[in-house]
Amino acid sequence: MKTKILFVTPETFDKVEGYTKEDISFIGFPSLTAAVLGALTPDFAEFEAIDEAIEPLETEEMFDAVDADVVALSVNMSYKANRAAKIARKFKKRGKIVVWGGVHVTSLYDHHRERFEEEIEPYADAVVLGEAEEVWGKLVCDIFNDNLQKIYRANGRPKSEIWSKPRYDLIGSDKFLVKNSRQATRGCPLNCEFCSVTSFNGPTFRKREAKAVADDIRETLSQRKSGLGSSFFAFVDDNICFDRSYFAELALELGEVKKDFPKFCWGGQTNLYSVDKSVRHKGIEYDMGELMAKSGCIGMFVGIESVSKESLALAGKSFNEVEKYPDQIKKFHDLGIMLNAGMVFGFDSDTVKVFEDSYDFLVKNRIEISLLNILVPLPGTELYKRYAKEGRIFDDNWENYDGRHVVYYPELMTPEQLEQGFFDLWKALYSWPSIIERVVNRSQIFAAVRTLPNLSKAGQIISRVYMNRRYAQISSRIGKARLTKSRDRFGQNVTFAEFRANKK
Repeated sequence: MKTKILFVTPETFDKVEGYTKEDISFIGFPSLTAAVLGALTPDFAEFEAIDEAIEPLETEEMFDAVDADVVALSVNMSYKANRAAKIARKFKKRGKIVVWGGVHVTSLYDHHRERFEEEIEPYADAVVLGEAEEVWGKLVCDIFNDNLQKIYRANGRPKSEIWSKPRYDLIGSDKFLVKNSRQATRGCPLNCEFCSVTSFNGPTFRKREAKAVADDIRETLSQRKSGLGSSFFAFVDDNICFDRSYFAELALELGEVKKDFPKFCWGGQTNLYSVDKSVRHKGIEYDMGELMAKSGCIGMFVGIESVSKESLALAGKSFNEVEKYPDQIKKFHDLGIMLNAGMVFGFDSDTVKVFEDSYDFLVKNRIEISLLNILVPLPGTELYKRYAKEGRIFDDNWENYDGRHVVYYPELMTPEQLEQGFFDLWKALYSWPSIIERVVNRSQIFAAVRTLPNLSKAGQIISRVYMNRRYAQISSRIGKARLTKSRDRFGQNVTFAEFRANKK
């Protein structure tokens, strides 16, 4: 009889002050972890997956109905840890073998062992530390042979060919607005203070063969039925343009895909400065921005983080040059590439003025979408170590480590000022006056008229307005409910400077 494995990606929902299921399917995209591990599961085991973003385990009857011997939980985001623990307790009660893994789990084991022993160990039969590909097959074999170990950890990080052929049929992609997610690279050498990527995936840039990535996409396009979003692919790489030589090779391969499938397009993550760069590949000099555009790129998430030089220096991101932002943004826009700006608030040099400055910058430069976050001291990061040492963290509930709660004393703002300013900015940024200025401005309308009867430009405006209004609805709902409840968490509603003075 085959061993039955259920892989669960936990998700949290809150219809009052958090994201709903509809919000997650709108802003999220399919997680690749289940697809990768499903492909690596030995033939003597059956592997199924549930992503709570689209299929939440909501009732006791749903837990009772799970026909699996093993339940594996992937916890990459700390704010999902409480939900994962609840799921683990329910399945342990039902006699299932429970396996934990992911960034959060590894961070607790390596850096916060007491919390690991309290929060995870009692509800885990086994734990996978680090990237799972090298040890997943052994873990499944050990379960089959009744020889399960407590800890599984590879000696090194997996080579790219191991995670190159995921089972996309496992991840329910049709239920997300963004239906196709892919990964071409792992690792990041930048090691920003607030980021956990380098500690988990390592500083070395590992790359799939560019042609294999293109063939993977080509295969999906040839099989998938046409429909909304069916030809768009989101690369989840942390910085797809960092290795310029590799990106040139990948972009040229993706350009060939676009010749075969003209509707193919893609989006990814990079730094603003990548558009300023060029790269020499096989004796030919290429402009990075043109490579992006010609290969089908229509959108990039860019980690702007802050419009303050001081804040960028504190975060270890001095390579972001504020004075060059406007020209770099214009280059992306001139290439027809929409930008989603990642912005973080609550650095030690931030005052309440940062919200006004950020609003003015985002509107003036017509950034189409912005992902706003309150700074989070994630476990295992240098930021967490520093804040914990300074005694600044007042909230240890992982559920609040979601980028929408303040969990520490900011240096130059009170927790309430930071959280209130964050939601005020979110609301203002997605108001109609802001949307009209950023998305439905005169130049956009003229461009749409000039290209008639081709409706692609008009379609872009409509889709971007729709996305902005969805974010407006989310911010309005969350912001109204959040602050009143948060005041009970803040305790001393003071700046860190005042907190230090009070301790003396």
